Amino acid sequence: MIGDGVPASIPDPAAAPADSYRAALRWLATSRVAIALTLLAFVPLQGLGRFGAELDDPAWFERVVVVYLLAAILYLSTLHRFYGRFDAMLAVHALTDLLALTALMHAAGGLRTGVVVLLIVAVAGAAVVSSRRMAASFAAVATLLVLAEAGWSMLRGSGEPGVTMTAGLVGIACFATAMTVNWLAIRLHAQEEIAWRRGEDLRRQFAVTSQVVAELQQGVMVVDADGDVTTMNPAAHALLGAGAGVPTLAAGAPSAGGAAWASLRQAYARWREGGSAAHAEAELSLPAPGGGVVRIGVRFLGGDGSGDAVVILEDQRLVEERAQQLKLASMGRLSASIAHEVRNPLAAIRHANSLLAERIGDPALARLARIVEDNTVRIDRIVEDVLSIARRERAADESIDLRDFLKGFLAEFAAASGVDRQRIAVRLETDRPIRFDSNHLRQVLLNLLGNALRYASGAEGAVMIGWREREAHRLELTVADDGSGLPPEMLEHAFEPFFTTDSRGTGLGLYLTRELCNANGATIRYEAAPPPGRYRSAFVIEPKRGEPR
Repeated sequence: MIGDGVPASIPDPAAAPADSYRAALRWLATSRVAIALTLLAFVPLQGLGRFGAELDDPAWFERVVVVYLLAAILYLSTLHRFYGRFDAMLAVHALTDLLALTALMHAAGGLRTGVVVLLIVAVAGAAVVSSRRMAASFAAVATLLVLAEAGWSMLRGSGEPGVTMTAGLVGIACFATAMTVNWLAIRLHAQEEIAWRRGEDLRRQFAVTSQVVAELQQGVMVVDADGDVTTMNPAAHALLGAGAGVPTLAAGAPSAGGAAWASLRQAYARWREGGSAAHAEAELSLPAPGGGVVRIGVRFLGGDGSGDAVVILEDQRLVEERAQQLKLASMGRLSASIAHEVRNPLAAIRHANSLLAERIGDPALARLARIVEDNTVRIDRIVEDVLSIARRERAADESIDLRDFLKGFLAEFAAASGVDRQRIAVRLETDRPIRFDSNHLRQVLLNLLGNALRYASGAEGAVMIGWREREAHRLELTVADDGSGLPPEMLEHAFEPFFTTDSRGTGLGLYLTRELCNANGATIRYEAAPPPGRYRSAFVIEPKRGEPR
C-alpha cells in the first residue's frame, strides 16, 4: 500500500472494466458525437467572413467531418456489444479520434488552428479509461501524427517558421496530459474500489445486525433527537402493541400509542431531563390483555441530547424464568451430588434393616422394621429420579410401533407393579409409528401410568392409553383416567419439580416426564374433560413430526 491507502500494484482497468470505466466510455462516445456535430455546423459558414478564409481545404474538411460524425454515431450505438473486448474497442475509438482530428487540423490550416486543442482533449479522454501503457501509446501516436502533419506542411512549403518546435511542444503536452490524467484516473478508480468494498462490508454488516436485532427476544428501539422512533424490532412491537404507525416519544403526542407508549414516553422524558444513570433504567407496569399486569424493564442508552438514543425493552417474566432455570439447574446439580452420596449409606441401612427384620419375633418391632423398609424404598426412588434427571443422555431418534411396544411394556408393568392388567385399556386408532427414544418412552409411560392408577378407580379400563392422528400429520399419545382430575389451582404447578399432592410421592415424576418429552422434541400437556365423559383427566403427548433420520 502507498501513503494514501491506494494499492501499490493496480490491475489493468481495461482488462476487467468496471462500471465506472464503461460509463466514462459512454460519455466519451457521446461527446465525440457532440464535437462532430459542432464541427459540422461550421461547414455552411466556410464562405462567410473570416472563417472561410482560414480553412486551407474546406471540401476536405467537410468530407472528414461527415465521416467522423458517422463513425461517432456508429460507435455510440454499438458500444454495449463490445464491452467484452474493451481494450480493442478503446483502441479503435482513440485511433479514430486521433486520425480524424489530425486530418481536420491539416484541412483547417495546421498547428495554427484550434483543432490541435481537440487532439489533446482526445488523448486525455482516452487516458481516463486506459492503462498507463495504452495512455502512453495514444500520446505517442498523437505526437507522431502532429509531427507528420508538420513535416508534410514543410515539404509542401506551406509551413510557418517554427512549426517543428510547435509540433514538439504539442507532443510534450500530449504526453504530459495523458500521463497526468491516467495517473489521476487510476488513483480515483482505486479509491472507488475501496469505497465500494467498504460499502459492501457495511451493507452486509447492516443486514446481519438487522437480522440479529429482529430475532432478539428483547425489544430494541432507536429514537432520534426529536423523539421520533426510527427503528423497532418485532419484540418491541409485541411488548408495546405498536400498530401500523410507529408512535413518537416526543412530549407533544401524549395520546399516541395507548397506555404503554404513554408510560414509556414519561420515562423517556425523565431520562432526557435528568441525564443521569439514575434515570437510565425504569420499569413499566402495563395491563395485560387477559388481565393482570405485565412488567417491562426499560434501559436507555446513548443520546447526549443531540444524537440517537437506544431503548432496550425486556419482559421481566422472561428474566425471572431465566433466573428460575439457572436456579433449577444449580439445584439439580446439587441434588444429584447429594443423591449420589446418599445412596451408599441408604443401601447399608436397608441391608442392616433386612438382617434385623429376620431376627425380630415381636410383631410391633416387625411393623417398625417394615416402616423403615418402606421409607428407605421411597428415599431410594427419590434418589433414582434425581439421578435420572441429572444424567439424562441424548435421546435417540427411533421409530417405534406402539402396538408391539405396548404389548410387551404393559405385560412387564403389570408383573412388576402387581396391578391388574384389566384396569388398563389400549385404544390404537392409527398404525403410524411414534418418533421417540424407546427407553425414554418407557420411563414416560411408567410415570404417567403410575400417576393415573394412583387416582383412578379400580374398575376395568379405568386407565386408557390412546394413540391417534388428530389432524393430518398431528399425532397424540394419551394417558387418561377416570379419577377426579387436577384441581384448577394445581394446574400451573403440575410439572414443577418436587410438587406433589401425594404424601408418598416424590414430586419428580411429571417434571421428569416433561424433560424427557422435551429431549425428544415432543410436548406434553394436561387436558380435563367435561363430567359426562368417563375419563375426566388426561396427559397428552405430541411427538415431533416427520420421518426419522
